[in-house]
Amino acid sequence: MAKLQRWIGCWLAVMVLLVGWAGPVQAAVPADAIAPNYALVAENDAFALYVDETTLAFQLLDRRSGYVWHSGVDELLPGDRLNKSWQAFARSGVSIEYLDKKAVNKRISISNTEHTLEVMPMDQGIRALLGFPEYGIRLELRLQLEAEGVRVEVPFASIAEEKADQFRLGLLYLYPFLGATRGGSQPGYFLLPDGTGSLLRFKDASRARTMFYGRYYGADLGMLAALPFDPQVNQVMPISYPLFGVVHGEGQNALLSVVERGAAYGELQVHPAGIVTNFNFIYHAFIYNESYFQATNRSGAGVTMIQPQTNPVDVVVHYRFVSGEQANYVGLARSYQRYLVERGLLQRQAVADEHIGLRLEVLGGDREKVLFWDRFVSMTTIEQLDEILRRLGVNAVDVTYYGWQPLGASSMLPQTLRLERSLGSLQQLQALAEQVQTNGGTFSLYFDPLAAIKGQVSNRQVAMAITSVPLQGYQRNNMLYYLSLSAAQERYAGLARQVAQQPALGLALDEVGNLLYSDFRRGQLLNRQQALEQVQALVASPEQLRLAFYRPNDYVWGQMTAYYDMPLGDNGYLYTDETVPFLPIVMAGYVPMYGPPLNFSSDMTQDLLRQVDFGIYPAYFLTEEPTAKMLNTRSSWIYTSSYAQWGERIRQAYAWMDGLLGPVRGQEVLARRALANDVYATTYASGKTIVVNYGSQPFEWQGRIVNARDAALWEEMP
Repeated sequence: MAKLQRWIGCWLAVMVLLVGWAGPVQAAVPADAIAPNYALVAENDAFALYVDETTLAFQLLDRRSGYVWHSGVDELLPGDRLNKSWQAFARSGVSIEYLDKKAVNKRISISNTEHTLEVMPMDQGIRALLGFPEYGIRLELRLQLEAEGVRVEVPFASIAEEKADQFRLGLLYLYPFLGATRGGSQPGYFLLPDGTGSLLRFKDASRARTMFYGRYYGADLGMLAALPFDPQVNQVMPISYPLFGVVHGEGQNALLSVVERGAAYGELQVHPAGIVTNFNFIYHAFIYNESYFQATNRSGAGVTMIQPQTNPVDVVVHYRFVSGEQANYVGLARSYQRYLVERGLLQRQAVADEHIGLRLEVLGGDREKVLFWDRFVSMTTIEQLDEILRRLGVNAVDVTYYGWQPLGASSMLPQTLRLERSLGSLQQLQALAEQVQTNGGTFSLYFDPLAAIKGQVSNRQVAMAITSVPLQGYQRNNMLYYLSLSAAQERYAGLARQVAQQPALGLALDEVGNLLYSDFRRGQLLNRQQALEQVQALVASPEQLRLAFYRPNDYVWGQMTAYYDMPLGDNGYLYTDETVPFLPIVMAGYVPMYGPPLNFSSDMTQDLLRQVDFGIYPAYFLTEEPTAKMLNTRSSWIYTSSYAQWGERIRQAYAWMDGLLGPVRGQEVLARRALANDVYATTYASGKTIVVNYGSQPFEWQGRIVNARDAALWEEMP
């Protein structure tokens, strides 16, 4: 049967040459494009999927271009620098890493380990039952062709650890060499989900010395207990959207790999050429069991242990293939945008007019210690905030009121809508929110549902690490514990219900959308996947409540009406080559994006240019009172904020940005290209193009001059 399938596959490849396929125009495909050990298992108008049933590797023929994507390395060449273990990894569709009872890990693959494998047909693909008898580990892989490419699934229900007292499943690797290249032999790059997006171009050798491993949604605090913090060091931005891209020649062929399920325990692994092998390769890995260090006394002695329960990881990954002029990071962003919209994960927000938003986060006040009690220090009352908005003279203002609760910013947020009395009344707050809404803006109260301030919450409400200590971190100059999600839900529900009854009010949610942790509290064990689902349920109700999020992870994007603190770049890793606006392009036309407060910028001109280039709206952090008044509070991190200092600069910067971004507000991005070093042109759906010149010299294009460190708008597509 397998020989017959291979013969049919070769015959079909020849027929592509002779008669073509119905549908769009396809490129000619050489008769030997598909290796003889691969059998045709599924096809549609755009693709033909071939599988090697001995390794589960696949080759995908893109009929639109005639290009063949390889999931592994079928033929070794001199200089590949692949030892036997790496050869097996490169050839196998599935590899695993197991942990023995001493928590020692080892990677094994289909191609180098005794195994059982049964391959069966299914609709548009195959089911494969794979087992490693020596280690008692079994799983099922489902590989299916779909309209945009290939879907890969490993159901958790199919995973068995029959010798769990000796061996546990640690990591699962799926198609790690799909789209891999030998050094710089193929022009192109990897797209990494680092900040707004980052490119790693294919080269023969990397400047880096190690591979990159990055957990989706950041490290699991439940396994670490505490997040490291140094106020002098910029914290690494975690990966908030689980995907990667591969481009084989811009304008030729590209793929986007998106994790639909399993990202809570997923990890991105990137191997630039020259570090271990001669290949550039990138893939997802999924974590089922981890080891951890359990202290046994106060002197630091302890033992390494394996977590008690295997993580319930259902894996679903989509590989979406793009060809032609869309085969670049913009085309991949638009593919991801379609993916999100089709699944209801990205909602288009109404556009009131052609003026961009201006975000103002305003500090109400904070507490300071006076002898044996706390005293509230007022920084911006509701009346003063109203006056700031009047003086500013901008209508489309997105206001976030921070430190509004009794005793201010470093006090626990209440479970009901209770305002610090020194700031004004609830009636004044509601009246101001309604006025902001009438003028085309929004008004939100800052709320961090997970934060538990030491001494202000019961120990029974705090989430626990696997080492039986409370989860601890830092946020806005406060050392925090973190609530269990059941306690967070209880605190959130009452306030959310009351805020929802005021149509002009919304909530600006911090941490709950970007911090995901497991909870090992005895009797209330919550794994990371369950935590993700509980967060989704928490923010989904009440439905009429307007929610904005600070740097949210993708699993709450469906509830998001605004994105706060959009990064203006990536983490600056040594091996990456270029920052690109992948994430802003995904959001463009759907959700307004606001950058970090510009009054904290170290290079405001550069940041303003970057925001115009990426389509990100301006944000500022303001107070009415001078910052010196809060030096003895926890809000002393806000080192420059008074409206007297910033009012005029805000008006000028907003007017400049509004003149450029206002005419394209609410529009999708069609293209972005480099016109020269430090000069970029972004074209929107209406045909309007914004050119940004980061350079120190004027730039001429289409008969117009764009001044140094400036930007210009073309009303029609050049």
